[in-house]
Amino acid sequence: MLENSRIMNIERLFNTMELMGIIVTLMMAFVFQIVLKELPCPLCLLQRIGFLGIAFGFLMNLRFGLRPSHYAMVLLSALYTSFVALRQISLHVIPGTGSYGNAIFGLHLYTWSFIISMIIVVVTTIMLGVDRQYQIRGTDVLFTKTAKIIAAILFILLVANIISVLFECGLMACPDNPTHYL
Repeated sequence: MLENSRIMNIERLFNTMELMGIIVTLMMAFVFQIVLKELPCPLCLLQRIGFLGIAFGFLMNLRFGLRPSHYAMVLLSALYTSFVALRQISLHVIPGTGSYGNAIFGLHLYTWSFIISMIIVVVTTIMLGVDRQYQIRGTDVLFTKTAKIIAAILFILLVANIISVLFECGLMACPDNPTHYL
């Protein structure tokens, strides 16, 4: 029984770490937007939606227990994010077409978005294959409190994204290459 509890804690810890990585990714997008004045393009906004979907899948694992359906939400959201990022990469891969935004370690945010989402696909697929995590039932108070705190942070990020989009685009379609808020 002790070994089962340890497996459950390792799986939940892994979900928590992945969720915190997504939150850091979304926060970095806001740093680029607010501090560096790089307004997100429509494809960037779609990638943020994908990352929020990934985060909610991991959060559901923390809140309601580890389930394949939650991992499926993570995988579908990560694939969606990678396809949107790949679309943006394809727009800028041809020499002379320019790029969008500043680079981090030589790669632009949309390239990092693709890399991160594909890492999530691989890691989540491996996690999905650990059968013993679905047989264990029970709750851990520490993770429940942690999940509530993380849920609050995620909700704040969601609201901040909605407000940001309203300031940038209003209720209209966002411009392809935004330069200022409305």
